[in-house]
Amino acid sequence: MKKLTFISLFLNQLVFASFDMNLNMQNSYSHIIKLEFEEAMILLDKEQSQNPNNGFIPLHRNYIDFLTILITEDLDYFDSHEDLREVRLSLLDKNDKDSPYYLYSKAEVNLQWAFSRLKFEQYPTATYEILKAHNLLKKNKLKFPNFTLNDKGLGLIHALLGAVPRNLYWIIDLAGLDGDVALGISELDAVLDDNSFTMYEDEILFLLSFLQINLGNNDALCQSYLDRIGDRYQDNLLLNFAAARLSHNLGENDLCLKVLKNRPSNNGPVKFYYLDYLEGMSYLYMLDLRKSRDKLEYFLQHFKGVNYIKSANHKLAWISFLQNNIEKKHMYFDKVILYGNTIIDEDRVALKDAQEEFISHPLLLETRLLYDGGYYALALSKLNQIESPNYFESKINQIEYWYRLARVESRLNNSNKVIIAHYKKALEEGRNISSYYAPMSALQIGLIYEKIDAFEHAEFYLDICLTMSGFDYERGIHQQAKVSLDRMSD
Repeated sequence: MKKLTFISLFLNQLVFASFDMNLNMQNSYSHIIKLEFEEAMILLDKEQSQNPNNGFIPLHRNYIDFLTILITEDLDYFDSHEDLREVRLSLLDKNDKDSPYYLYSKAEVNLQWAFSRLKFEQYPTATYEILKAHNLLKKNKLKFPNFTLNDKGLGLIHALLGAVPRNLYWIIDLAGLDGDVALGISELDAVLDDNSFTMYEDEILFLLSFLQINLGNNDALCQSYLDRIGDRYQDNLLLNFAAARLSHNLGENDLCLKVLKNRPSNNGPVKFYYLDYLEGMSYLYMLDLRKSRDKLEYFLQHFKGVNYIKSANHKLAWISFLQNNIEKKHMYFDKVILYGNTIIDEDRVALKDAQEEFISHPLLLETRLLYDGGYYALALSKLNQIESPNYFESKINQIEYWYRLARVESRLNNSNKVIIAHYKKALEEGRNISSYYAPMSALQIGLIYEKIDAFEHAEFYLDICLTMSGFDYERGIHQQAKVSLDRMSD
């Protein structure tokens, strides 16, 4: 009798140690991806009591930690939950090793913690975890070649590694990794189009939008992702973020503002305050200085993370400058220097400008803001108030004039000949000045030539861009140049 009882218990362990995407798990994931963590936890606790060895439980709990860290940038939360990575991997190790979800789930946990670490500049450990995730997914793909979900993590890894600067290629080669932005996006697209994994559609759309915004140069793809999101941005904060950034990328600031103003309520404990920052920026792009100031101040009062603090104070200094409030401009510049971090480009630029007390001429600043909002005709009307670059005493303002003129003209369908001529003026006059106008002009000339299949000319100017260093937004500009060169070599 005792022997039968032991066998029965052993068989029960085998039955329950599995990956069961039952209704509890489906609904918990749906709540998680909408950032409704309290509702998700109730379902996970219920599943824990009913089916404690379900492999999706530790994976879904890890999703909650990952998204909490991604959105709040709360270092205390990160520190207090970091040990759970090993706990969850141990739980997964006890699960069904013949399931395609076994290695996949372990890879997901590693990848989620890797991206969490990047928020706090823990690069060596993050690199190790990315490598671990990559190897697990490659192994799983060999074992289960038709399990398309492998390509979710692999696509993200390939795309991000494809944008690594040339001087860091040796790290990728040493680790045995491969990077290719186009490959990564195509892998994610394959998951999106696989009807077997429709429950992951919102997450994939979020990832594809992020990659296309930061690494791509394809307005048609941005529009297609935006169309696929449709009205779902009203019900999902991650898709709201994606739709807002996509519409901004397409020069549709009015739509961006509409999306942000119609985001779902954020009543849970994890607040997505970055959306308030984006809303403040949207008002700034339409030169609604009062509403922009209110939203940026709200963001600074409530967000406890590390990024965009300097940038928000920087923009408040701009607003004060445009309102001729010099005292407040200095106050915000002081805050830029005192608060926040310099992990991202926007914050590094903010700090540099604050230390140098630099702001462009008001007409150039307004041109820049209107351009960023997609108000190209209004931006041109600002530039038309300037009779010639000699209107400015400052050399940097003269260079910026040519750069802004080319940017606006490129959106108003001027001839490539005129646009390139004006970019060349900015490039030639700005090559020895540590602003981004010259390298960005070289990049834009290269992209124009790429679009008309003049690849030799494109490569010439993209190489010029990549030889320049020590300027604002260097990492992002170099990434775009590298991705363009990779596209042409395919």
